[in-house]
Amino acid sequence: TNVTLRESEGSLAVTLSSIGDAVIATDAQGWVTRLNHVAEELTGWTHAEAFGHPIDEVFHIVNQETRQPGTIPVMDALANGTLQGLANHTVLIARDGSECAISDSCAPIRDRDDQVIGAVLVFRNVTEEYAVQQALRDSAALVQTILNNVVDGIVTIHARGGIVETVNPVAERMFGY
Repeated sequence: TNVTLRESEGSLAVTLSSIGDAVIATDAQGWVTRLNHVAEELTGWTHAEAFGHPIDEVFHIVNQETRQPGTIPVMDALANGTLQGLANHTVLIARDGSECAISDSCAPIRDRDDQVIGAVLVFRNVTEEYAVQQALRDSAALVQTILNNVVDGIVTIHARGGIVETVNPVAERMFGY
């Protein structure tokens, strides 16, 4: 039995370390029981340091705009036994004060009797994705500003199907549409 248990624990540890997203597991009270290496990197806590600490101590999140503390989905997953997610624009503040935008989900861990015995929080750094999205929005806004201020009428038409995509104000006045 001990050998089987050690093998199972070893298999679990290898599985957790192989996952590309950050993973934190808690017990039924929300105390940290496991962190994989990605979670260690993003939170700044090692597994040994985080073990036995409340999740809100290790997983410190705020809203990017308001800087108000974020609601940690672990407690809702434990209380309701349901999948939970974070609001958009959530920032993880690591132990050293560094920050990254994250996306996450949290699920309850259930035993064989379907009782909630913990939660698993999976999250990833989406800082670069958000930066790319913002750059695309900025680029589109720049193009729209240029179109709106050009003295010539401009109409863009989709290459397939010939459907009008954009019309600047000068073209609107020229064609009366």
